[in-house]
Amino acid sequence: GVSAALVFQQEVQAPSTPLRVVFDGDAVLFSDETDQIFQEQGLEGAVQYERAMEAIPIGEGPLKAFAMHLGKMRKKFGQERSPIRTYLVTARSGRDMGIRAIKTLREWGLPIDEAFFMDGAPKGPILAQIQPHIFFDDGLHNIQGAQNVGVPSAWVP
Repeated sequence: GVSAALVFQQEVQAPSTPLRVVFDGDAVLFSDETDQIFQEQGLEGAVQYERAMEAIPIGEGPLKAFAMHLGKMRKKFGQERSPIRTYLVTARSGRDMGIRAIKTLREWGLPIDEAFFMDGAPKGPILAQIQPHIFFDDGLHNIQGAQNVGVPSAWVP
C-alpha cells in the first residue's frame, strides 16, 4: 500500500529546525487492531487484549513505512546531530497499553525521540509544547485540537 494523509491548510509559522514530526499510534503507525477491540469490547476489553498480546508486535499502520524512512535518515546523522525529531503522541495509557507500543517500536528498530501516552486526554496541549512541523492522526477531533493550538495536521483516513 501507499501511505496517504489529507493535509489541512493552515497559516502557521513553525520553527525552522529541527524538523519535528508527530505520529499517533493506533491506525497511523500501528494497525487499528486494538481500536477495533476497543470499539467492540470497551476499554477493559482493549486492556485485556493488549496484555494478552504484549509479546507480539502490533501490526503495521499506514504510515509505518514513512516513519521508517525518517528513522533511516535520522540514523545517518546520529542521534545527537540529527535535524529530525520524531514523536509518538497516543491516546493509549502508558501503564496499561503502552508496553506493547514501546516493544513494537523497538522490534521495528524505529527510533522515537519522545513518546507521550495521553490516557485519553486531549493531545492539543502537548502538541503546543512540541511545536511540530506536522502531526499525523486518524481522529478528526485530534486534528481539530491540533489546529486549535496552531499545529499543522494531516488526517490519516
